[in-house]
Amino acid sequence: MLVSLLQTPSELVSREALWKQLWPEKNAEDSDRSLRVAATKLRQALGDSSTAPRLIETVPRRGYRFIGTVTPVSVPAPASVPQIPLYAPVPPVSSHRKGFPPLIAGLLLLVPVLVLISAGLIVYKMRQAGSAIPPSVSSLIVVGGVKNSTGQSDLDGVLAPALQTKMEESPYLNLGAEESFRRLARDADATSLPAELKACADIHASEVVGGEILSTKSGYQFKLSAWRCPDGRLIASQSLAVRAEPEILAALDSAAEQMRLTLGEPRASVQKFSVPVSQAMTGSLGALKAFTQGERKHLAGMDSASIEDYKLAVALDPHFALAYARLGAVYTDLEEYTASEQSYRNAFELRDRTTERQRFYISSHYFTTTGEIALATNALKLWREMYPRDPIAANNLGDMYDRLGDFAKALEQIQAAVRLNPNWDYAYTNLVRAELRTGNYAAVARLCNSRIPGRTDSLSFRVACFQNDFVHNDANAMRAELEKAKGDPAESQILANAAWISLYRGQMKEANRLFNLAEESARRNNLNEFATEISLDQAGLEADLDLPEVARQRARASLQAFPNSPHVQAAAALALARSGDESETRALSAKVAAEAPADTILNDAVLSSTRAAAWMQLGNGAAAVRELERARPYDFCSDMEYAPAYYRGLAYLQQKRWSEAIGEFKRVLAQRVSLPTSPYLPLSELAMGRAWQLSGNSAEAARAYEIVAETWKSADPEFGPLRRLNAYRRNLAIH
Repeated sequence: MLVSLLQTPSELVSREALWKQLWPEKNAEDSDRSLRVAATKLRQALGDSSTAPRLIETVPRRGYRFIGTVTPVSVPAPASVPQIPLYAPVPPVSSHRKGFPPLIAGLLLLVPVLVLISAGLIVYKMRQAGSAIPPSVSSLIVVGGVKNSTGQSDLDGVLAPALQTKMEESPYLNLGAEESFRRLARDADATSLPAELKACADIHASEVVGGEILSTKSGYQFKLSAWRCPDGRLIASQSLAVRAEPEILAALDSAAEQMRLTLGEPRASVQKFSVPVSQAMTGSLGALKAFTQGERKHLAGMDSASIEDYKLAVALDPHFALAYARLGAVYTDLEEYTASEQSYRNAFELRDRTTERQRFYISSHYFTTTGEIALATNALKLWREMYPRDPIAANNLGDMYDRLGDFAKALEQIQAAVRLNPNWDYAYTNLVRAELRTGNYAAVARLCNSRIPGRTDSLSFRVACFQNDFVHNDANAMRAELEKAKGDPAESQILANAAWISLYRGQMKEANRLFNLAEESARRNNLNEFATEISLDQAGLEADLDLPEVARQRARASLQAFPNSPHVQAAAALALARSGDESETRALSAKVAAEAPADTILNDAVLSSTRAAAWMQLGNGAAAVRELERARPYDFCSDMEYAPAYYRGLAYLQQKRWSEAIGEFKRVLAQRVSLPTSPYLPLSELAMGRAWQLSGNSAEAARAYEIVAETWKSADPEFGPLRRLNAYRRNLAIH
């Protein structure tokens, strides 16, 4: 992009010209998004500003121009490579564009040659010196323990996470296997070297880096070494003298940076990505020890138990940003969103103390919890670009695409995460869900039927298998999954899914029983906000299933449980709107919009659907359609489960715009692979049949009603939508 702008300084380079040169294969929307990201990164590199530019000016909706001073420089060709002419001509990109200026053309030709020469010299010198050749930067590296041989208990288990953070600072090294490695080498500081090498080899990693702290007459000695896992060969080792305990973390910094150089990271990168551990994490060994205990529990899947350790870490050091971030992650996994948002907010306010990678981790999570989806997505994309070997960046970006309903992109990113770390259980959980969302049921079945102990044992993984069993109508397999989940702290997740399936089938009594069990399980495991979320899901569905009074009571009870949560208030407002409480709906909607003005999905999807539902209660379908246009980009986001498109279809139906209504219901049904258990699928089929019937197409109406009747063949006789179906079919038979 910079080369293009420098070719014609002070002149506008249009967006279209840049698209064609940089991303000819992309569509206009993707190219424009990529161009904005490129411009942002270029300004960051040049120290420029978009609001007060000195170098690169944005011309809104037209393009960019370079407004700084441009001075051509003539540089003689290096004598060492006379065969490469510095001013070699470069063919033009296309017939209407100029070629690159001679200097830039020569540099573009020279750069790969110099890179190859430099790489060759490094390898040659290392071989001559008898040193090991650095491993490929794409190979998987794990960080082992830092054994405490001092006899001082306060140094037990405190240095391994510090070493992990320091090594993870590198954008060149693939260090994404921590969870898998820790599962096999649980106590990093007490595990022997042979056991670490075996664990490393078992997860197909190439090298393990570990350390040791020893007492000496003059203080301490800190050692750091790297071994090849397949054969146990020592790659590199170094030892640093430390005079006093407060200097241990500084010694770890120095040793880790030298090790990164040894493992192949360029010196410029090590210098750029270098934040002292005492700043990036904490200078308190006590806080570090509490954090380590929390990490062990978190990596072992004991999220609830890890909370107290992370809380102790931030109590001992209130500036421990990463400990706050981990608290946020644990609360999110437990679906305790209010506590999660506060923890991430604390981490975000301290992000300037952390490493570059941690800033991406903290910022992307913080913006996700506040609902600022564009900022969160951009942070994840930049993290993915800057740390292309980080499976967590790929996985989290996939998570975001999944939430937004872009399931193909979600699958692409999550597959990349699995390739980067084939032993990461959380990535497999997301992979099985992504395969399910894209309708690749055969791939889901392979994952579910060929489970890998430790990688595919999580309850979230089993929930996806449970949904796949439903798709294949395998009642025995579904019962087996429910049985396996008994006693799991997160059992409420699969029980809630089972309740949704019962509603899909029209079995209201069974759904109520399962919803109650799910709530009880959540509260028993201190997941009170998730219990409230389950209740609100039930209320919203009851409002759409002809039970308005029950829905109102349940929504109001949920509001009393969490009166200050915008997410609870918004979900309650939607249930109240669908159940006909127009006045309370408006007051709640206004309150939520004022409290969370930056939350994109909350405002554009949930509140737009809420206002639309209120308008429909007043008989104003046209106003409802206008409200729901704002929600269209989020029709199939995971937060809404098809509701906006379904409501838009009902609003068109209310206006007697039959073809538009049918079109919206077809859009819902076309997405059935992404959430096959949603009750909004048969409801959309029923509403579409009604639209066909009212428009005079009896054959299509009968076909739709037949599909719904098959779905609800075991429904409760008093199930409201079933009664409507029977009335519609009788009316169809009469006419």
